Amino acid sequence: MEKKKMTKRQEEIIKDNLRSYKANFDFIKIEDADYGGGFYVFTSEERAKNGDWTQYCYNIDYLNGWLYGCVQAANGIMKRKQEV
Repeated sequence: MEKKKMTKRQEEIIKDNLRSYKANFDFIKIEDADYGGGFYVFTSEERAKNGDWTQYCYNIDYLNGWLYGCVQAANGIMKRKQEV
């Protein structure tokens, strides 16, 4: 059975955050889930080879937000709460 592909509309939704992710991290592979409208995200070649996904995103908006959050964290935009 052939895996379904991301639609052009879905690609357009994540385009900017995916480009930013790729500018900050070495590897990403996104696969459509076998069921529902979700996506598996693999963050290393080894994890992809072993089928050991890093994140399951249940829809395209969640995936887009996850990509955005990774970039924000990588660039120190979000700071942890300081212990008092």
